[in-house]
Amino acid sequence: MPVPTAQEMANFLKTQADMFSEGRIDDFMAAFKAIAPGGFKVQDPATAPVQEGWDILQALCEQYAGWKLTVEDVKISGNEAVIYVRNEGEYEGKPVCVHSMEHYVFGEDGSLLARYFHPTQ
Repeated sequence: MPVPTAQEMANFLKTQADMFSEGRIDDFMAAFKAIAPGGFKVQDPATAPVQEGWDILQALCEQYAGWKLTVEDVKISGNEAVIYVRNEGEYEGKPVCVHSMEHYVFGEDGSLLARYFHPTQ
């Protein structure tokens, strides 16, 4: 599968956040599988070892269930994209609003590597 175009990447990155925020996890997972038929890998946080598999993405969905994500900016260069995301949810029983960076690498083999940069604790 060829690497998605810049427009396809931008559309995917904005749409997946909307689907997640709306609780449409089946659609969210389907969007990831469509853009990355070669598989999913993640570093969460970005310095963690790479984990691979759709079950990892599903577990992240469960961990952050109920959170609202707003993509505030998208930057694309070649086969890589970075998004700046406002994350609104609950942490330790209190409402929070924090920003994160997400880095995506779209592989020539149809794979996708996602690296999540969270606020420091």
